[in-house]
Amino acid sequence: MVRRRRPIPSDEGDPLIPLMNLVCLLIPLLLFGAIFVRFVVIDVQSPKITPSKREPAEALNLHVVVTDRGFHLKVNPRFRQPWMTSVSGAGIPDIPKKDDHWDFDALNRRLLQLKELNSGESAMILSAEDDVAYEVLIKTLDHSRGTPQTPLFPEVTLGRGVV
Repeated sequence: MVRRRRPIPSDEGDPLIPLMNLVCLLIPLLLFGAIFVRFVVIDVQSPKITPSKREPAEALNLHVVVTDRGFHLKVNPRFRQPWMTSVSGAGIPDIPKKDDHWDFDALNRRLLQLKELNSGESAMILSAEDDVAYEVLIKTLDHSRGTPQTPLFPEVTLGRGVV
């Protein structure tokens, strides 16, 4: 009598093993890569609909506009400074670009002057033209808030476009 050999089970035909190997290698790789991803939250105020506690005639109403030519600062006419351009919409910025770059140091100095004259103010509106880079907007936001030792205008409301 002839004996038949029994077939030996093999793992060659199982399609799940290569997939399981791939998953076992990808999980540590993805976990390692997740360490390099950082999320940053920038705290800005949303526009308020409720009326202000201060009278509109007494408020500074600071509005900083970032354009391709420089910074325009708009304030309540009562608090207007001699270095501010007298004609709005003339295209001449209050703080022009220096060597084709935005002059953040001059912006910081001008905001410090406004803060010294209006020490109770902490709010401002920041807006920019559509073609201004995001990095420029963030640097403007950082310079307008000041430092922890000398806070300038920490309550920043982002506005849309040029007003």
